Amino acid sequence: MPVTPARSVESAAAVPQASIPVMTVIRRGLSRRCPRCGDGAVLKGYLTRLPSCDACGEDLSHISADDGPAWATLMVVGHVLAPFLIILGRDERIPVWMAIAVLAAMMLAGVWWCLPRFKGLFIALIWRTGATGKDPFTHPAHQDAESHNRGDG
Repeated sequence: MPVTPARSVESAAAVPQASIPVMTVIRRGLSRRCPRCGDGAVLKGYLTRLPSCDACGEDLSHISADDGPAWATLMVVGHVLAPFLIILGRDERIPVWMAIAVLAAMMLAGVWWCLPRFKGLFIALIWRTGATGKDPFTHPAHQDAESHNRGDG
């Protein structure tokens, strides 16, 4: 079996983010790995974002996933549990306390598994698109004198 050489940090750092395929970035995000090199972790512990990749040094400190991972987790876990809610709620043979316990355990397991993966995914997609929210924006009403878009004539 041929041995493939390990990727060097220099080659991973030299790759521009727009040249990495989106599906590769999605796969790396779901596995909670650096979107640039795929080797270093983006999360420490359960949900703490690392400021940079340990493997390639990519700066991730400007990326904030905010409420996106929680929203995605709610959408997935909620839709997966909805049929079980209906089945367990309508079956009179199942005690209410057991239905609540089963649904709570399934919900906690779903959130425990999904939330860090979706946080990695959102960090990777924000990195790939460059949508960090830090882009300079000048409102059209505050144009300078050279723009000729002033309201005074």
